[in-house]
Amino acid sequence: MKNVTMSEDAYNEFKAFLDESKVEGYNIRINFAGQSCSGPAFNISVSEVKEDDVTEVINDITFIIEKNLIDQFGGFLVLSEQENEGKGLSLKPLIETESSCGSCGGGCH
Repeated sequence: MKNVTMSEDAYNEFKAFLDESKVEGYNIRINFAGQSCSGPAFNISVSEVKEDDVTEVINDITFIIEKNLIDQFGGFLVLSEQENEGKGLSLKPLIETESSCGSCGGGCH
C-alpha cells in the first residue's frame, strides 16, 4: 500500500511549485498542523529522513512522514488544482477524522 498517492497532473503541478520555490533535493516532509473545525490540517516542509519516518518516493520527490501519522491517517492523497475543483493543490488524509466544530465556537453545520 502506498503512503502517498498522486496523479501525473498533481505530480507535475507539485514539482513545478517546488521548482518555483527553488526547493533542492525534493525531500518533502508532511506535517500535522493541528485540528480545525473542517478536520485535520497538514503542511509540508523541506526535511531529512529521521529514525521513525516512513518514505514514499514518487519520481523525483521523496515524501517523508512520521510513522504515527501513517497509522492515524492511513496515508495521503495529493490533488492537483483541477482535481481539487479549482481550489489549488491539496493534501488529504486517506482516513478522514471527524471535525470538531466546538473548537472555534462558530456555526458549523
